[in-house]
Amino acid sequence: PFNTVYLVFICVLKINKTLRIVEVLLLTCFPLRTRATVRQLSFTYLNELLETQTTVLDFQIRPQKAKAFCKTKPSFQVETIKENMPIIYGVTSTYKRYLQLPELTRLSQTLLHIPKFHWILTEDSYQKTKTVTKFLQKSGLNYTHLNTKNNIPPTKFIKDYNTRRMGLNWIRENVPPTKDAIMYFIDDDNTYSFKLFDEIRATKRAAVWQVGLVGGILNEGPVKCENGKVLEWKAYWWPDRLIPIDMAGFAVHVKLLFERPKAEFRDLPDMESDFLSSLCVTRDNIEANNCNDVLVWHTQTKTPEVEE
Repeated sequence: PFNTVYLVFICVLKINKTLRIVEVLLLTCFPLRTRATVRQLSFTYLNELLETQTTVLDFQIRPQKAKAFCKTKPSFQVETIKENMPIIYGVTSTYKRYLQLPELTRLSQTLLHIPKFHWILTEDSYQKTKTVTKFLQKSGLNYTHLNTKNNIPPTKFIKDYNTRRMGLNWIRENVPPTKDAIMYFIDDDNTYSFKLFDEIRATKRAAVWQVGLVGGILNEGPVKCENGKVLEWKAYWWPDRLIPIDMAGFAVHVKLLFERPKAEFRDLPDMESDFLSSLCVTRDNIEANNCNDVLVWHTQTKTPEVEE
């Protein structure tokens, strides 16, 4: 009974923080072990579920909304002009920090080995910095250098919301709809295998694969597939998402961006699955050609302690 009552009050407290005194009174009336158990339950589950801009009900009805929306025909069907090898547009957001240049350097050394690749690098800044400008000029890569400021207006969940959207908009404005091209979002602190880009290039409309060291587990994403379809997913954080995958775990053909021109990122905790849903990509129709190998890892370099 205590667990149920406490959880109800936590929900109320998320809305009205002036009732914090009620929580304190509840916690002082029960043994320490019970308090610890309930607190762990409430803050690992409810914090993730209730710290959203929408209600719990919206998360339950969103799949039905997406299904109804995708019954509508695209603005127009894109006929891709096939090439021997489709080009990959890699979209990366970056921001000023001690590790920015080392991590961009490490990433660029991987990208230099990838044929037919164009890097769209967007800085979180009011203007293009000399550091990134000089880095790109010396990188030897085909690139486009953009900049915009994140968190204006303030976002609640996605820190690189504006930079990602700018990269997406650049593709819509500069890549012909008929071009045989794949879009993939590349974090500047991740680790990528060369083989991953072969998986990306095989994308017909939207494809998915596993990502290592993300969501509190060793690997997240499709773990069992057959005939190009996902049969089983693995996820620890919010496994009931429309498509439980990290940003590094999918790629889309650019023709989808033109068939669904209103598809955008939204400031939601499940930004990835919400974006794919706006492109009418579902668990049933997303491509999966490799459910065995982990070819990208969500690595995070330790921030150095600099006393200068």
